[in-house]
Amino acid sequence: MNYEEQLLVEHSRNNTDLITKAIGGNAKEFKKIIDIIYNGKAPLPQRASWIISSVSEKHPELVTPYVPLLIDSVKNFKIDGIKRNIQNALTKQSIPEDYQAKTIDICFEFMLDPKETVAVKVLSMQIIANLCKVYTELIPELKAAIDDQLPKTTAAFHARARHVLKEIGN
Repeated sequence: MNYEEQLLVEHSRNNTDLITKAIGGNAKEFKKIIDIIYNGKAPLPQRASWIISSVSEKHPELVTPYVPLLIDSVKNFKIDGIKRNIQNALTKQSIPEDYQAKTIDICFEFMLDPKETVAVKVLSMQIIANLCKVYTELIPELKAAIDDQLPKTTAAFHARARHVLKEIGN
């Protein structure tokens, strides 16, 4: 399949599912999507990023080798959809030990940034909560960040915050 052509057909769940199915568990095919995200011209990177999110649900092992790259570059993307899709994929991944501190810093930065979208904030909150299983000393900091954000955010943030607080034992 020519992924660039297919991504240009439409930006839809059906098209994302079609491409995800075509990739299957094939790492070489998935790399083509990664290449589009990092080298393609708009609107291809944003559309391809949705594929990462979708593949992370069906074949998370394909995303695993790219976790360091995704962490290193997520802050460089200006398009919210790309950040959201990368963060969504990272919620389903085990973060390599060498990247855990950097991931925590990025996620707190996203979570506390008043200009960041709610979706990116919520996904960042979940990634931190996942890492709280390893670093329980982060729990008070995460709770404080959630408390800071509650009066400033939406119902979606409140809903995820309740879930995360329950998950981390509050």
